[in-house]
Amino acid sequence: MKALTAMLLALAALLGGVLAYRAYAPAALHGTVLDTPHPLGQVKLLRDDGQTVNLADSGGKLRLIFFGFTRCPDVCPITLGVLARAWEDLDAAQKAKLEVQLISVDPGFDRPDVLRRYLHAFSSDFRGFTGTKQNIEAAEKSLYVYAAPGDTPGTLVHGDGVALVDRAGRFVRVYNNAAVVKGDLSADLPSLLRD
Repeated sequence: MKALTAMLLALAALLGGVLAYRAYAPAALHGTVLDTPHPLGQVKLLRDDGQTVNLADSGGKLRLIFFGFTRCPDVCPITLGVLARAWEDLDAAQKAKLEVQLISVDPGFDRPDVLRRYLHAFSSDFRGFTGTKQNIEAAEKSLYVYAAPGDTPGTLVHGDGVALVDRAGRFVRVYNNAAVVKGDLSADLPSLLRD
């Protein structure tokens, strides 16, 4: 009888430990993690304030990078709206560690002032980038994004995921559009922004 009691007590302690671990263990993050972090290329882009910057420079911040364009009728404004709501839920310390960036796949139309006006409707803190067609294509290649003219004149087809770039300028994780809209990225941000 003593052996059975000891075994039941040991089992109860083990189950209690498992339950405690599950209650306090950090939740698994969403998105797709790259097997090997991919350093971004040395690509010159024109920021929405007219400054030339390098795609590889993270400035010590995490970055959420989304490719889109200001005349996009659906995916771009929806994604930016979700990112804006997630941004507003962050505190000042978290915001200081993160930058949300839109790289235009329509550089012929999306000049810096156009990007600035467009992004201001979502958050004045978001940054927009444009550049030469060749540099935008190099940025797309660096982040594994596809963009091409659509079937109708003036339309573009492009990848709709949001890339997470770490503080060292490496592409480390991607959230597909469904995960962004569903709120997976928003839910992950507090964990991603912990030091």
